[in-house]
Amino acid sequence: MSSNELAATIAEAVAAAGADTVFGMPGGGNNLDFIGAAEAAGLRFVLAHAETPAAMMASVYGDLTDSPGVCVVTRGPGAASAVNGVANAMLDRQPLVLVTDTVSAADAERIAHQRLDQRALYAPVTKRSATAGSGGDAGVTVRHTVGAAMSLPRGPVHLDFDPSATSSPTPSEIAAEPSPDTVDDALRLISQAKRPLVLLGVGARGLAGPVRTLLAESAAPTLMTYRAKGLVPDSWSNAAGLVTGATTEAPLLHAADLIVMIGVDTVEFIPNAWPYQAPVVSFSSWPETSPYLRPDVEVVGNLEKLVTELSQIWPATTWPPDAGNRHRDDELARLCAATPGTPEGVTPQEVVLRTRAAVPTGTIATVDAGAHMLPATSLWTTEDVDELIISSGLATMGFAVPAAVAAALARPSRRIVCFTGDGGLGMCLGELETISRLGLNVTIVVFNDSRLSLIAIKAKPDGNGGENAIGYGETDFAQIGRGYGLAGFSADSADELDTALARALGQHGPSIVDVRVDSRAYGEVLAAIRGKR
Repeated sequence: MSSNELAATIAEAVAAAGADTVFGMPGGGNNLDFIGAAEAAGLRFVLAHAETPAAMMASVYGDLTDSPGVCVVTRGPGAASAVNGVANAMLDRQPLVLVTDTVSAADAERIAHQRLDQRALYAPVTKRSATAGSGGDAGVTVRHTVGAAMSLPRGPVHLDFDPSATSSPTPSEIAAEPSPDTVDDALRLISQAKRPLVLLGVGARGLAGPVRTLLAESAAPTLMTYRAKGLVPDSWSNAAGLVTGATTEAPLLHAADLIVMIGVDTVEFIPNAWPYQAPVVSFSSWPETSPYLRPDVEVVGNLEKLVTELSQIWPATTWPPDAGNRHRDDELARLCAATPGTPEGVTPQEVVLRTRAAVPTGTIATVDAGAHMLPATSLWTTEDVDELIISSGLATMGFAVPAAVAAALARPSRRIVCFTGDGGLGMCLGELETISRLGLNVTIVVFNDSRLSLIAIKAKPDGNGGENAIGYGETDFAQIGRGYGLAGFSADSADELDTALARALGQHGPSIVDVRVDSRAYGEVLAAIRGKR
């Protein structure tokens, strides 16, 4: 099988699984064969500036389109550079197929240049790392590997593209069915509960219909992880806000007599202790593997079927009808009040609230890791799933901009707002050109304080490097954005922010709003959400 034939085999397999786009940063050779084969199979190619953002674009795009995201990078440095994006897909349960060329098996003994054991490199951060070669049945290997990306829990897979090698064999897998006794135990506990509290997680993302049928008429407060935000609309009276493992949700968890987790994966929680006494019943499509939280009853199986069964026995509760909203609104008020006495510049809370007020319902927000994520995730209201996109399990900086590219391509009729800090934006500045070249309807809002604010909060007064460890020089991101072809605006006050947003959002196409934020608020915000600094 030639390189072109093998490339066509891979391209046809991902297309058959629903993929319509390939992202990447090619290095020549087999990479270009694969891009050509993908285009011949009807897939478009999106050129990125670096491998990590390309992998993030692909995984978020796959997540939003319910298909395998596809990314192609070169051997050696390209493969090594993509690891962070692949790891993010692994911990956020996103489907990704990464295709790398490699030093061929035929040449491995004589070539050391750029030679890495790429399958070993990717084994810890993928569901499967395999070789697609001309020997053996490449079609079976590729289809099986792509299928692994889409099987639950979804995640990344890796294919080394090597026409001189033999394709990897395919392991057999057996799907587990839930024990009837376990299901009965869970349903009995739920039917007897008076104050059940619902937690929704990443595994429930595709079940908005059944979940809303279950909870539409219930007063049971419902908390959602970042990845599940929007499953229950914020306009519903039982919408209680976020659950992250922080202290902000503690009052509801302490008040519950049963905690019902639907699709929750503890990779979504920060590593605080779990001090709650109510028994926990978990329904999921895959088993929990972490010792962080052991449910009293864990039911693993067809989650849609299980949620439908819950609807038939879901109890009336003694919660007040608006218990969820009251808890959420109290916590949001506390969050908004967590500001310095005399702000200098714009508070991070104002940035989120004023942006939310300026954009239409249905706008999608991508959020980077960093101190600004704390107000952004809580204050960004959603009416549907996928209206807030964030790196949850890995919580990596440099995520929001490539995620915005993916969201704009997957949801071309939507306005996309990208919330990023100056540190995270600095990691992927080149992708501003990608946004400009593609003419995407993205507005980037930069929380610019010239520092790593979350790290600054965690730093000790002495012995942690001081300002050298957390401070940057001042950067004019509006000017940089204009250099890449975006409309660029700056804001040093709340009024200037309103004006900048109106101008940025009043046009179709990409824009950037550089906001000078008061970083002193972040310490108070962190204390309000997590109970400590």
